Amino acid sequence: MLTYHCLQKEDLNSLKTLHNEQYIYDPITEEILDEKIFGEKYFDRDLNFIVKNQNTLAGFASGLVYEYNNTKTGWIKLIASIDQKLMGPVLIEIFDNLEYRLREKGATVIRFLDSFPNYFTPGIDPRYTSLITLLHKKHYNRRRDNVNMKVELSNQNFDTGRYENQIEEKYNITIQRASTEKRQIVFDLINKEFEIWQAEITLAYEKKTNPLHIAILDNKVIAFSNHSCNNIGTGWFGPMGTTEKARGKGIGEILLKRCLKDLQEAGFSEAIIPWVGPIGFYFEKCNAEVERTYWNYIKEF
Repeated sequence: MLTYHCLQKEDLNSLKTLHNEQYIYDPITEEILDEKIFGEKYFDRDLNFIVKNQNTLAGFASGLVYEYNNTKTGWIKLIASIDQKLMGPVLIEIFDNLEYRLREKGATVIRFLDSFPNYFTPGIDPRYTSLITLLHKKHYNRRRDNVNMKVELSNQNFDTGRYENQIEEKYNITIQRASTEKRQIVFDLINKEFEIWQAEITLAYEKKTNPLHIAILDNKVIAFSNHSCNNIGTGWFGPMGTTEKARGKGIGEILLKRCLKDLQEAGFSEAIIPWVGPIGFYFEKCNAEVERTYWNYIKEF
């Protein structure tokens, strides 16, 4: 008989081991598990639990619910079980239990793994065949594919000084690392046009060296790029955003390379650009290559 227990921080090490046994393409650290679960803005103890079989860990799940696009949306954020690779009864019971809890919290839509902005992966790697099969059996629909790209940082020159001078001379736009003095105008932009990234930009201001880079025109932030505020310690780039009027001037390339230079100087040999839209942009500007493809699943009630 399976028993359910609230997930505690002291469980993280054993959860890491179980997760990594099941997700061989996506190993996780205890620190990132902590970030994904207890660092979640919408953390709800009712939606985070471990499952035991006669006092032995059999599985765990992490979920969340919040209002997105005027819809109460739930996420199956993390899930793992001892019989996952066979789509066994423990996995199915945990899945059904979390789905039920998400519905009880008011979710009318449920998504799988892509729990932005604090996500581990932007969907499910299709090589996890049992999970793909389970999602179809539970009437989840494959909505889109999401792509992660990888940048080899060694032997690349990310210096942008000359281009920054050209941008300033031509457009009167200055590019700089975000400072405490610029915090208000940074959040003027974030709150207006990029609200979903508030948590990561807030975290950037908590770091000893701010990883946020910004472009300023007439004392207004018109573009930004950031790194190392999600999946911390993995060389994670993003988010990045540019206002519509600021596009096409080369600002995005400069901001991207500033972040990659930070990661290079921090000792990373590669960077991850997650959940990519403009694949060609990253390929052309920093020789990024598509590394992973994830399938995105959603269920509407």
